[in-house]
Amino acid sequence: MNILINGLQLNEQNSGVQCAMENTLHGIGKLAEEGARGYRVLLSKNYSGRLQGNSNFKLTNVHFDSRNRIRRVAWEHIILPALLKAQKDTIYHAPAYILPYYCPVPSVVTIHDLIALQFPELCKQESKIYFGLTLPRTIKQADKIITVSLKVKEDILANFRVEPDKIHVAHLGINKSFKRIEEETQRKVVTSKYDLPEKYILFLGNLEPKKNLVRLLEAFWELKKTTNIAHQLVIAGKRGWKYQPIYKTIRERKLEDDVKLIGYVANEHLAALYSSADLFVFPSIYEGFGLPALEAMACGTPVLVSNRGSLPEVTGSKCLSVNPYNIAEMAGSMYKLLTDVNLRQYCIQEGFQWVKPFTWERTAQETLQVYSSLIDDYSKK
Repeated sequence: MNILINGLQLNEQNSGVQCAMENTLHGIGKLAEEGARGYRVLLSKNYSGRLQGNSNFKLTNVHFDSRNRIRRVAWEHIILPALLKAQKDTIYHAPAYILPYYCPVPSVVTIHDLIALQFPELCKQESKIYFGLTLPRTIKQADKIITVSLKVKEDILANFRVEPDKIHVAHLGINKSFKRIEEETQRKVVTSKYDLPEKYILFLGNLEPKKNLVRLLEAFWELKKTTNIAHQLVIAGKRGWKYQPIYKTIRERKLEDDVKLIGYVANEHLAALYSSADLFVFPSIYEGFGLPALEAMACGTPVLVSNRGSLPEVTGSKCLSVNPYNIAEMAGSMYKLLTDVNLRQYCIQEGFQWVKPFTWERTAQETLQVYSSLIDDYSKK
């Protein structure tokens, strides 16, 4: 059977779900035998990433800029079903949450989290409405569901009447480029480009409510007020939505000289960014996976995460975790990880070992196994 995969969310500045999609697809392309099975990927005209050169994929470009969400969603629910209906012996994979309202072929969907249903206050109004209308139907309609963590699988089973065997967990991976950068010259290129301070605590992610950045700033202010640490806080990532309270908190706490927002950081600069940090903090209220925590571990940086969502599962208790709503606990744990030499060394060494099994090749292999399972199911009918 042919496999049609929807890559329309991919563009030139991928983050979060988009990074997972591109890396999984790249891994599938490396594993697939050329000509053994037809893999076709839908891509927007504005995509220019590394999938373009993979000969194991048949690339189909959709001629509109898929950053226009309304147009993309309309295309997926109106035009795509007609295209699928014309395809014979095809499996459709939606790697970003939602199947077409009517899907006439066997289907696989990857669900990264249920945040729109469980924490609607952390989502844009349009996302809350859209996922509220479409996600329950997708979960019921899909032949196979892939989740990126056991936590997301458990969330689905707790909220929907679904057979457990229908849901397959495929943990995400990290690229081999994420490793400790010891060479000072390599680090200097990145620290100079982003004008980074000599000592810093790092956060990486989109600026949006679920990332809990206002409480991180309050904890950092408490840390600066009560200790003599010389570190600044570096916040890296694109502006998402409702990011204004972040800037307001910086002004109110007079942190302009101690907090640096550097915007989107290119993939090739991330390893040096992590390696140069003395601490990585990821205090999200909820994550379906939480790749940056693993990337920081791979780069030898001690990590502090929230104890909510999938983060305890993904980090395997190889770092400190805190209640994301407890500002004092967050500040105290940051201080401990900055000053306790033995704890830092333990976290660094344990982190190096923990991340080794998290590869995109494994993610791709587990995704291919889901395809094969669905093909077997239909061959028996």
